[in-house]
Amino acid sequence: MIRFSLPTFIFQTINFLVTLYLIYRFVYKPLANYISKRQETIRSELEQARIEREKAEALRLEYEEKLKEAHKRAENIIEEAKSQAELERAQIIDRANREAQALLTRAQNELLLERNHAIEKFKEEVVDLIMNLTTKLIIAEFNNKDEFKEKILEEYIERVRSN
Repeated sequence: MIRFSLPTFIFQTINFLVTLYLIYRFVYKPLANYISKRQETIRSELEQARIEREKAEALRLEYEEKLKEAHKRAENIIEEAKSQAELERAQIIDRANREAQALLTRAQNELLLERNHAIEKFKEEVVDLIMNLTTKLIIAEFNNKDEFKEKILEEYIERVRSN
């Protein structure tokens, strides 16, 4: 059966304690140091990742703000271009209206001058016709020829109709 022997017990206890010490010294301590260093590395990397994420978020927000600014500037440029184009269009229309009005006025003045010239010419021709007719009628009166009067009157009527 199993007997209890004190020297064996002491020897096994010493052997156990030495093994425990060796395990502690050569396995547990290096393993604990490794785990501790690994935990520290992981914490450090997590902290670095958090910092990088915050930087990336800040950078993203900055880019979004710059993009919004760029959109606003683009809209302002477009609005300014539209208003400039509208102003130029209004100026072109105004200039065209003034030029058209000037052409119309010039044409009306020229037409009025032509009309006045035509009236003056017509008056001169009527005066010449009347003078010729009167002269011929006076001559016919002296000659007292009815045929001659009618012929002159017909010529006069025909000339007036042709003008």
